[in-house]
Amino acid sequence: MTLRVLLVVGAVASTSALPARAQKPGSFEVGAFAAYLNADNSLPMRNAVGFGGRVGVNTSPFLSLEVDFASASKAGVRHRPLHVWLLYDAPLVTRAEMFLGVGLVKNTYSGTYKATDSGIAAQVGVRHRVGRMLAVRVDGHADFMLNSANKSYPVSYNGNWGVGIGFSALLNR
Repeated sequence: MTLRVLLVVGAVASTSALPARAQKPGSFEVGAFAAYLNADNSLPMRNAVGFGGRVGVNTSPFLSLEVDFASASKAGVRHRPLHVWLLYDAPLVTRAEMFLGVGLVKNTYSGTYKATDSGIAAQVGVRHRVGRMLAVRVDGHADFMLNSANKSYPVSYNGNWGVGIGFSALLNR
């Protein structure tokens, strides 16, 4: 009974809170973030906190293309993931948007371990506007490398993930 009530209330709330507006095509987002990067256990890289930046452009009211680059190092290894995303922006309320994305990732490892690999990625997050041109953004992503840098008989793929928080400038909105 309680589950049904929660489902009905959730459905009514999500359909009655219509989005105020979508993104204008051609608008930009430029931002910086701090992220916790969790490397696959088979890699010599340890989990680390890193920093990065992102640039995105809205191609339609609900779709955007985005590129982000981060860097983190631990145990003598520097991990630099580069992502290219296709994001679906879903305005939740006037000042907040949820976004879901799929993309490609290219990882570069340097220092005591030198290698590269690439794969597919998924992302989910929330962007909350603070004023007209500034937003706080929290997101998480998962990367899956089928052809991993350290591919061997016991290691057939790698999975890295990360959680980030940052600020973005929203331009031409």
